[in-house]
Amino acid sequence: FNNPLKFFENRDDGFDLYFQDDGSQQPRYAPYSPNTGFYYVRASEKTQYFFSQLVRQADTIVQSGSHQSALSAVLNEHVSYRGLRVKTFQARDKNCPFPGGFHYHSGISFKPYMKELMSNPRRQNVASIFHMSWTENSVNKKIFLQQMGQWYVED
Repeated sequence: FNNPLKFFENRDDGFDLYFQDDGSQQPRYAPYSPNTGFYYVRASEKTQYFFSQLVRQADTIVQSGSHQSALSAVLNEHVSYRGLRVKTFQARDKNCPFPGGFHYHSGISFKPYMKELMSNPRRQNVASIFHMSWTENSVNKKIFLQQMGQWYVED
């Protein structure tokens, strides 16, 4: 895969946070549907304050049972009240630079994309990372990545 940092170098589009799209359209993740498995943060006072507030509200993770829904709640507040600018790369875009489990598990519509991605993951402009989200546990993640020839860790 390509180095994801190169994607963000010298990017001057005004966003403070960039998220991989989780793919879920549940209301608790709205409107950004951020996947916390991969995101990029610009160092600034706004983002430092955002994460300091998120850490202080860690009890919402326990209450909601989801770090993504807790992050979404704090994110929405900071976008509204603090002017934080957020970009989510849309999962349903077949040229998404940050594919994930949504693409892997979404069936026929993304099969050609996944085959192209896994047959040559270093090809320019295909993807920067692949995050195996939407997968029940780490055992299944490992199995799926091994099946695609993308498991590189020695046991």
